[in-house]
Amino acid sequence: MLFKDRASAGKLLAEELVRSLSNQSERIKSLPVVIVALPRGGAPVALQVACRFSAPLEIIAAKKLPYPNEPEYAMGAVSSEGVVILNRDIPHTGQWKAYVEQQSENLLVNTRERENYFYKLAGRERATFENKVVIVVDDGVATGMTAACALQTARKRGARFVVMAAPVMSIESFNLLRKYADEVVALRVPSMFNSVGQHYLSFDQTKDEEVVAAMRNTTRFGNPAAGKAN
Repeated sequence: MLFKDRASAGKLLAEELVRSLSNQSERIKSLPVVIVALPRGGAPVALQVACRFSAPLEIIAAKKLPYPNEPEYAMGAVSSEGVVILNRDIPHTGQWKAYVEQQSENLLVNTRERENYFYKLAGRERATFENKVVIVVDDGVATGMTAACALQTARKRGARFVVMAAPVMSIESFNLLRKYADEVVALRVPSMFNSVGQHYLSFDQTKDEEVVAAMRNTTRFGNPAAGKAN
């Protein structure tokens, strides 16, 4: 199964999320819903989810913490709230600790600036997550480090029930994220996973302008407290 593009995958994911939340307890179903995108690629997917739930689209900026000289391999992740998630296989030595601390400080500044940049351009303030269902959405999850970091950030900001959702996830990331989320929703969890892009017919790079437009387009839904599935 290949997804046509992020938007079409988002529509399918939104319906699966409606079904998933309908199976939760009455206490959870009574809570307001907030949709959160991981920018940039998660925004077009999350936009469709936000429209289905009639909720403004929020974002959480998180960056992967790369291994030394291996920029594509994540040893962890850092979010705009200063939440740090680390791979359990990292050596516990003074040299590694110093590297992680230095890189985390740099990424913390970067993620805060990036998150503020999107909210400023969208003309929005960050919504509260207190006592809400927070659905974190990405276009796909390979290692799960940034997604786990975003989930922990949502909890830090007071979320009552946290969901991780993506059209496709690796088996490893699906199992990892179940430790951080109350519910994990994926349309595909293939046995062979090389990259997120291989599961899309169209997988062009998402631009900053698309993230801002998605945030602006959902302001018509008003306060996230009203964001329950129709």
